[in-house]
Amino acid sequence: MRRSFAIAVAACVLSSVVLAGRGLSGGTSGDLAEHISTYTWRLHDGWFGGFSGIELSEDGRQMVAISDRGMFVTGTLQREKGAVSDVENVEAFRVLDTKGTFPKKTGMRDSEGLVLQKNGKLVVSFEGNHRLNRFAQPGAKAQGMAWRKEFNKMKLNGGFEALAIDNAGKIFAVPEQPVGDDSVAQVFMLKKGQWEKAFTLPRAKQFQPVGADFGPDGRLYLLERGFNGLGFRVRVRSFSVAKTGASDEKLLLRKGIGIHDNLEGLAVWRDESERVRLTMISDDNFRLIQRTEIVEYVIPQ
Repeated sequence: MRRSFAIAVAACVLSSVVLAGRGLSGGTSGDLAEHISTYTWRLHDGWFGGFSGIELSEDGRQMVAISDRGMFVTGTLQREKGAVSDVENVEAFRVLDTKGTFPKKTGMRDSEGLVLQKNGKLVVSFEGNHRLNRFAQPGAKAQGMAWRKEFNKMKLNGGFEALAIDNAGKIFAVPEQPVGDDSVAQVFMLKKGQWEKAFTLPRAKQFQPVGADFGPDGRLYLLERGFNGLGFRVRVRSFSVAKTGASDEKLLLRKGIGIHDNLEGLAVWRDESERVRLTMISDDNFRLIQRTEIVEYVIPQ
C-alpha cells in the first residue's frame, strides 16, 4: 500500500525505536494467539520488498507471495524448532497484464491481494487501477475476471487488499476502505462467475482489512492493520461463515505500535502439532528503515 515518504519515515522511525528496546515474547494480555517467531527476510535484489499477500502449502513450507510493485515470489520456508529461520529456493516472476506485458508505471501494477486455487491458479487483486486477474502460474499472462459496478466506488488507495478462498473454492474479497456504510467491512463473494454481496463484518475505524484466509478449521481469518501517522498496529480476528452470514467473532491477536512492521499478508495452516498457525508477511514500502518480516503465531488447542 502506498504511503507518503514523510508518513512512512515517521512510522518506521518510531517502530525501530520501540523494537530496539523490547523483545518479542508470547503476546500481550488478552491475546489468544501465541507468538512463535519473527524472521527478518533480507535480499539485495532490486525487486525485493513491498510484500502484500502470501499463500502457503498445507505443510507451511512452500510459499508464493506478491509485492505491490508487481512481482510474484516463490520460495521454501525453513524452520528450526518450529521458528522460521530462512527462505530458500527463491524465484521472482513479473506480474504481467492481459497483453502479456509488464506495465512500466508502478501504479498500474499495484498488486495487493492473493489467493491460490486448488488447481494451482492464482487470483490477484490490484489497487489504483482496481481490477482482479487470474494467472495460470507465476509469470503467466493475466486473464481478466468478472467485475461489479459497485466496485468502481472504491477509493484509489482503498481497494481489495484482502482475498480468501474457502474449502469449496469460493473466492471472497474485502475492500480496505468501506464501500457504503463505514461501520462495517463489506465482504463480496464470487459465485457462478459473478460477484455478489456475501455479508458484512463489524469494523473498527482505526483498523483496515489488508489480508484474509480460510483456515483448515473452515473459519475466516481477517488481518487488519492500523496506521496513526506514527506507526503500525495489527489485529487478527476469525469468524464462522455460513450461508446466513458470519458469526462467532474471536479476537485472536492485537498488537500496538512498534511490535511488528506493516503486516499485510496472511496465510493460515495447521502445523505438525495440529495447531492452527498464522503466518504473516510485512510490506516494507521499499524503505530502508522498514523491514520485511515473516511473523508466525499459533492458536493454542
